[in-house]
Amino acid sequence: MVKSMNINENETQQKEKKIRKFNLEWILIPSVFIVFLVIWELFIRVFEIRSVILPSPISVFKNFISGMNPSSALTYYPHIATTLYEILVGYVIGSAIGIFLALLLSQIPLLERVFKPFIVAFQSIPKIAIAPLIIIWFGFGAVSKIVLVVLIVFFPVLVNGLTGFKSVEPERMSVMKALGASKWQVFTKLTLPGSLPFLFAGLEVGLIQAMTAAIVAEFLAGSSGLGVVIIQLEQVLNTAGIFGVLVVLAIIGWLLTFILNLIRKRLVFWSDAERK
Repeated sequence: MVKSMNINENETQQKEKKIRKFNLEWILIPSVFIVFLVIWELFIRVFEIRSVILPSPISVFKNFISGMNPSSALTYYPHIATTLYEILVGYVIGSAIGIFLALLLSQIPLLERVFKPFIVAFQSIPKIAIAPLIIIWFGFGAVSKIVLVVLIVFFPVLVNGLTGFKSVEPERMSVMKALGASKWQVFTKLTLPGSLPFLFAGLEVGLIQAMTAAIVAEFLAGSSGLGVVIIQLEQVLNTAGIFGVLVVLAIIGWLLTFILNLIRKRLVFWSDAERK
């Protein structure tokens, strides 16, 4: 009876700590953001900075609202759809290639020793340097942007996946083999779950790089997309409009990362980091 009361008290205390931590975060996050905006506005007023150099938060907000208006002359929505399509398609393909190669190389050490130097050498080449070649080969449409995203995404996923697949403790592997587990059972029950924290770390890095790759590709050769909007606004010196597009990109990046983190918490709920 006493033990059950102690357990209930501990659970209650833990819940109260979580609630306090949750409330504190939701107070601090908007507070920090408001302080940042106030400092930004004061900086402009004190040093009398021209709007073409650094716009005020109010003008950025007005441009953001104007772009989010579907009836606006320069509405963001078709460009958001184009950029999201390039990011997501390239990200999925690049991640799939990275995971497949990581699994293949981890299972065949000879292949890893032979192909890893070539993969590292290729990855060492700045992708921006080969972007003109990709545009020549695949044209000015969405395909060239997707290819560039794939090339940038697959490497961090490959490296983290390879580390994860090879991180299985030999003792656990020996125990499962001693119990008569098949290779498929070893992979699904031990290798794959153990590699998930590493894989999601690579997927998160790849997601951020995918956004960068898509925007840079649109800078170089694009007819639609948020990168194209930035170039158009830059040509007319609309700095506030550029900041408005950057706000859209920040929101997209946050939402995509949030979704990825939700998936990670569902699949890697057992890890120490997720429990904390």
